[in-house]
Amino acid sequence: MGSCPPFEFSSKYYHQETSDGCMRQSSFFHGKAVLNQGVGYSVILGFGAFFAFFTSFLVWLEKRYVGSRHTSEWFNTAGRNVKTGLIASVIVSQWTWAATILQSSNVAWQYGVSGPFWYASGATIQVLLFGIMAIEIKRKAPHAHTVCEIVKARWGTTAHVVFLTFCFMTNIIVTAMLLLGGSAVVNALTGVNIYAASFLIPLGVIVYTLAGGLKATFLASYIHSVLVHVVLVIFVFLVYTASDELGSPSVMFERLQEVAGKARMCQEPYSHGGQACGPVNGNYKGSYLTMLSTGGLVFGIINIVGNFGTVFVDNGYWVSAIAARPSSTHKGYLLGGLVWFAVPFSLATSLGLGALALDLPITESEAAHGLVPPATAIALMGKSGSILLLTMLFMAVTSAGSSELIAVSSLCTYDIYRTYINPNASGKKILRVSRMAVLVFGCVMGMLAVILNKAGVSLGWMYLAMGVLIGSAVLPIAFMLLWRKANALGAILGPVIGCILGVITWLTVTKIEYGRVNLDTTGRNAPMLAGNLVSILTGGAVHAVCSFLWPQNYDWDTTKKITRVEKEKSELPAEEFKEEKLIRAKAWIVKWGVVFTILIVILWPLLSLPIGKFSKGYFTFWAIIAVAWGTIGSAVIIALPLIESWETIQNVFLGMFTNDRLMEKVEEMNIKLQSIIMSIPEAERTYLMEKEKLKKKEASEYQVQSTPNLLMNS
Repeated sequence: MGSCPPFEFSSKYYHQETSDGCMRQSSFFHGKAVLNQGVGYSVILGFGAFFAFFTSFLVWLEKRYVGSRHTSEWFNTAGRNVKTGLIASVIVSQWTWAATILQSSNVAWQYGVSGPFWYASGATIQVLLFGIMAIEIKRKAPHAHTVCEIVKARWGTTAHVVFLTFCFMTNIIVTAMLLLGGSAVVNALTGVNIYAASFLIPLGVIVYTLAGGLKATFLASYIHSVLVHVVLVIFVFLVYTASDELGSPSVMFERLQEVAGKARMCQEPYSHGGQACGPVNGNYKGSYLTMLSTGGLVFGIINIVGNFGTVFVDNGYWVSAIAARPSSTHKGYLLGGLVWFAVPFSLATSLGLGALALDLPITESEAAHGLVPPATAIALMGKSGSILLLTMLFMAVTSAGSSELIAVSSLCTYDIYRTYINPNASGKKILRVSRMAVLVFGCVMGMLAVILNKAGVSLGWMYLAMGVLIGSAVLPIAFMLLWRKANALGAILGPVIGCILGVITWLTVTKIEYGRVNLDTTGRNAPMLAGNLVSILTGGAVHAVCSFLWPQNYDWDTTKKITRVEKEKSELPAEEFKEEKLIRAKAWIVKWGVVFTILIVILWPLLSLPIGKFSKGYFTFWAIIAVAWGTIGSAVIIALPLIESWETIQNVFLGMFTNDRLMEKVEEMNIKLQSIIMSIPEAERTYLMEKEKLKKKEASEYQVQSTPNLLMNS
């Protein structure tokens, strides 16, 4: 008979049933909300309204004081002039889903230290490698608006329809995951009706996306990123330095050993089915403190395959690459990927492992619905922890949601309306259709989440299934820009055959392994792994075979002929588009993308395997990496966009606090002086010489003034 409670630190979750019985709490949340509904509605509607107003105001400031022209091109591509810091911030924000915050901690709760690692590494490499595609767009389709436009220009109408279907499927799956996770946590924490939350969460996003298009999405993404990373740093430092309950890696280490002890009583009523208790099946020595985890490794493979689909087949990433200035594209994707790694890795190594170390009575169902992080946040901080996590989650859902809105809007506008309905549409009509598509898909998002909630689909199931459904399009879409022999027939057959065989394999393995096919059995690791691998490998193999038999030998001439709607003069210097510069950028991203991919997917886990079960020193080192990566990544992603845009920020403030009439006069004088200088070359030379003399004079005066000071100090 075990003692009651088994651990003093988790005594609040146990009670003495009889003189010889000890009952563990049956669940953490008991279906009851921690906060009242007013808090839930305040966060959803309050933050939604604030961001709708604030982001729209920022877009207006840029238009008023920086001179941005709000055309259809600007609405859908943000002027193709976005710098490295903002692109990196957008990538982090776009890739931080509800699942990033919730599902990563769920796999930590299931598999221990290997869960957060495989979640982070398995979903970082896609962004790093997509940087190669981002540079290739600049070289081979510089005026494209969407990925499907490039497909049509290269492979024709049938392939266009196939890839359009896969792109829409990807956007629907990602949107479903965002709202499933978001609405489940809002409901669990505040009691807000789960169906009402599904409709209200996208509301503010629709407003600011309608007002400012892609640039508004980028600005909002940056603000969301700042808040997500601030909360991330708070939680990481709370768990590993400041908390009375945990507060250090050594306490975490001791607790993780205790809760997985072989002597622990795990039968009813000491613990209930589906709760974490005792040694972990499939882990080395049943420990949470090891990378030798079969469950963690299988999840890692599913994660890698599935996330290639949601990056390469999600038009949102292509739109971001199109919006970036050529010299920023590759750096933005690499930096974004490396900073994003910290979000699931650092957060789940804190909140996911924290749930185990506190011995929280979380059930399997609660974990599958993404309730591990809120449970830990509440256990450590009470109501303030749940408010912080709710804020973080809302930022993640709305930010990634706005990206999906623009992705779907641009597909509807350029690949359906401009391609098949009105090829000669004016900029104004394109802009109207873009906004209409944002509005319609925003409403459809809510309905989709309601349908999936009614069907009982969980965030965890959706996350694992996505690779089976869309993975077959990954290699064909990569071949489109990387392989000149890739032909149209393979591009059509590969994704379709791969998807069909992937689904058949998934369901067949489920039936053979478990004897029945339902939401529970189809969501288990073995069928998901088989379906994911068959889908991605078959799609690529079919396309490769067709292309070797009937090579296309394409020269990308038709993709370079894709036209813009409004023929605006680019603000970028011509050297940004020089082929030599773009080839150097491609070589850079190939080198570093491959290096970091090998480092985080192969070398890191291989070097951790000989350790077996982590020692206290090794786990402390592991925790320090998580804390440091989260802190440094957060600082970079918050500071860099501000540093790069400081001149623009100064111009806006100068414009806001200076008399408008005076600014107009100064601008007019500048134009006149510029005209005079351009018309008289000698005047320009004289001006530059005088400017150089003035600089030298100022430098010499500064030197004279500083010399006495140096003598006095010495």
